[in-house]
Amino acid sequence: MSERADVMVVGAGPAGLHAAASAAQTGASVILVDGYPRPGGQYFKQLPATFRTDVQDRHQAALRGLLAQIDDAGVRVLSGALVWGAFAAPDGAGWQLAVHGPGAPVRLEARALILATGAYDRPIAFPGWTLPGVMTAGAVQTLIKSQRVAPGRRVLLSGTGPLQLAVAAGLVHAGVEVVAVLEGAALGANLLRHAGAVVGQGARLSEGWDYLRTLRSAHVPYRRGWSVVAVHGDGEVQEAVIARLDAAWRPVPGSEETVAVDTVVMGYGFLPSTELTRLLGCAHDYLPEQGGYVPRRDATMQTTLPGVYAAGDGAGIGGAELSRIEGQIAGIAAARQLGCLAEAEASARLARLQPDLRRERRFARMLGQLFTPGPGLYGLATDETIICRCEEVTLGQIRAAVADGVGSVTELKGLTRVGMGNCQARICGVLATRLLTRELGGDDADPAQVAAAGQFSVRPPIHPLPLSVLAQAADQA
Repeated sequence: MSERADVMVVGAGPAGLHAAASAAQTGASVILVDGYPRPGGQYFKQLPATFRTDVQDRHQAALRGLLAQIDDAGVRVLSGALVWGAFAAPDGAGWQLAVHGPGAPVRLEARALILATGAYDRPIAFPGWTLPGVMTAGAVQTLIKSQRVAPGRRVLLSGTGPLQLAVAAGLVHAGVEVVAVLEGAALGANLLRHAGAVVGQGARLSEGWDYLRTLRSAHVPYRRGWSVVAVHGDGEVQEAVIARLDAAWRPVPGSEETVAVDTVVMGYGFLPSTELTRLLGCAHDYLPEQGGYVPRRDATMQTTLPGVYAAGDGAGIGGAELSRIEGQIAGIAAARQLGCLAEAEASARLARLQPDLRRERRFARMLGQLFTPGPGLYGLATDETIICRCEEVTLGQIRAAVADGVGSVTELKGLTRVGMGNCQARICGVLATRLLTRELGGDDADPAQVAAAGQFSVRPPIHPLPLSVLAQAADQA
């Protein structure tokens, strides 16, 4: 069973929703496919349909308006549908997606493809990071916003960037004792150099101030230039070791403190979800301040493959507002390419978006320069620290592999099985690549040297699937 449309959009977060609306409003047929049970992505975080609540915030109000737009435009929405493969159409006139989900067709076909796949939490490996009770900021936000569940009783947050403040404030409102928020960046004078980037960001500044006020009223310490460096406990988190960081984000000897907690939240930013752009063969560049490897794009968000567009955090970390604008641009550009929108009208619409695009990219650059984790954090792991959680590969095993002559991540994968588990290197990939660069004598703060270590390969299925699904796909092929 298959379905066909003019435009296929993958991902129903801010970028995907706006891309679908922009394309469909030109008369193009659009299918929007997303793996979550309800559209909105990580940013909007819809409650499960079975939940009942009177709590409504501005995000939910914005989502309702956006869903009304795509409904009015006739967008076909497939929720709970996992895209596990993407391929060029056999006739060369478009693209195919392999899909798995209740009620979803097994194959989707389109003349243009917009990938708005979002991002996921950046991991940092340190002794004890695999203990129960160590969680990512995204996971905690999902628990408190979508499930109304508190992750623990005494919680310590460690990471970098504004999301930490939002999560900490949410925990305070949930009645959790937040022991402290540790911000790895020292900030200080660096903020003044980026004063121009906050022009036009009044809503964000007001939101951030509200978070800080919540933390201050709860007497939560906010310590800049500090991080968790180890976690200890017997089968679960019982205490965390924190330390002051130097300019390279290395722990300052003698500054260590031990804090009694039952939960540690890691919030070190995000990594773009690039599995589909890499699977299709789009060219990528390693840009640390945008999250790592990102697809190369032109001014219309088109990748190096004609007809394939990438928008939002899956094409470089920039936040919800930038995702919204990039999604609109991609939708307009795809419609123009397919002849659903006249050149003059498309050019006018794209021109109107340029001031907002420049403003949001300026703000995203500021966040990347201020809050990209420094190289010192990748030196916290010891020989016994697990790097690949799926296959339980330790740093000591990686070092032994280098001693045996491994010189790239592909060779490392073959010798140690790092990156071969269910997550397919989403968690360990960035860790293994940077650690391998170090062990080979390189500088993992140098993007060129990290890129030289190579990338983990991507193959379908990009998510774990029942064997029956693969068998069915093989029969239909």
